[in-house]
Amino acid sequence: MTDTHTVVPVEDTAMLATISNEHSSKIKETESTVTAAKATPADTTNNYTDINCYDEIEIEDMDYDEDEEKYTYPCPCGDRFEITRIELESGESIAKCPSCSLLLKIVYDPDDFMPDDGEDFELDTAIVVS
Repeated sequence: MTDTHTVVPVEDTAMLATISNEHSSKIKETESTVTAAKATPADTTNNYTDINCYDEIEIEDMDYDEDEEKYTYPCPCGDRFEITRIELESGESIAKCPSCSLLLKIVYDPDDFMPDDGEDFELDTAIVVS
């Protein structure tokens, strides 16, 4: 940001008042922006309810890649929206296109993506004695 300074003779009070009003309005605009940002609670669930999405689709309409554990859906730009299983488990509901700025709202039951409670977890308990 570059600071610019205007030297105004004290006798030119009308110009001084104009410059002062311009700076005051810029300061008030910045203050209101900061106040609005502070008043808006942080989105901790990643369920972006206040943003515009290109579309809203059911999870069943997406393709699932088991190797990458990722759901994809065609994007109008020619690429594909993506959302991983881990993102869904953490409550994420927005798929993003890696090539453009479009977002896709995913409708799904979060209970279907709750992490397993250890059923598939195996612990190697072998003891090696030398």
